[in-house]
Amino acid sequence: MSRPPRSWRSALSLAMRLVLPFGALVLLSTIFLASRSVDPSQAVALANLDIDELTREPRIGTARFATVTSDNTAIAIMARTVRSPANPQPDDPVELMLEYPEGTALFGAGGDITFGAETGHLDQMANMLTMTGTVRLTDASGYVVTMEVLQTRLDRSRLDGTGGVSGHGPAGEISSQSLTITPLGGAENGYLLDFIGDVRLLYTPTE
Repeated sequence: MSRPPRSWRSALSLAMRLVLPFGALVLLSTIFLASRSVDPSQAVALANLDIDELTREPRIGTARFATVTSDNTAIAIMARTVRSPANPQPDDPVELMLEYPEGTALFGAGGDITFGAETGHLDQMANMLTMTGTVRLTDASGYVVTMEVLQTRLDRSRLDGTGGVSGHGPAGEISSQSLTITPLGGAENGYLLDFIGDVRLLYTPTE
């Protein structure tokens, strides 16, 4: 019997490196429900991985990721389709391209952010998820905004939106050049949503 091409073996090896953390994902989901005392070093985990499909083509469908940052923010991400580089190597850091990613960041100090985009890039080396193409972001206080690029750190609690931000919030229509979202610190302080650069607010008075 002939051996499969090396690219297939490399893809299969990469798939096994991704699928093995599945047990960690199950444990992590339990931690989300039962306790906020988590291991900050927990690696990004991936579920619903079709190994056969990935060996045929470096692409899988309906993938889910979860991680917890060093300052206790739980991040969950789902993508319609995920693909790896054309020639993945077994020892390479995980690098994935996401189609229509959607996610939630639940801050340990309270409050949550949801986001979605047309495309995304998950880079394990940089501990970064970068989303592009009409990125939509909603926060718990009622802000709904769009931007061109949103970068979400996977090792610490920080989101950065660039390329022009526009939308609405509790006070009315708002726009700016960029925004950042960071925790305020303390057990009950939540997070700070900071609009930066040429901030404009069209105030809508309440009746």
